[in-house]
Amino acid sequence: MTRLLEPFQDRANRFADMAQPVIIAMGTAGLTGGAMAALALFTDRAIQSRASAAAHR
Repeated sequence: MTRLLEPFQDRANRFADMAQPVIIAMGTAGLTGGAMAALALFTDRAIQSRASAAAHR
């Protein structure tokens, strides 16, 4: 049984080694994109709040 599974294990390990940098890059891009979106929302709310305060003066 082990002899049967060893080739699959080797292939899976090679595939995982190739895919790991891609997974890390996609995770980093996701975190960066999420941080940028959060910053954009925060900035937009601050601008709207400032504009609203100026309109009520």
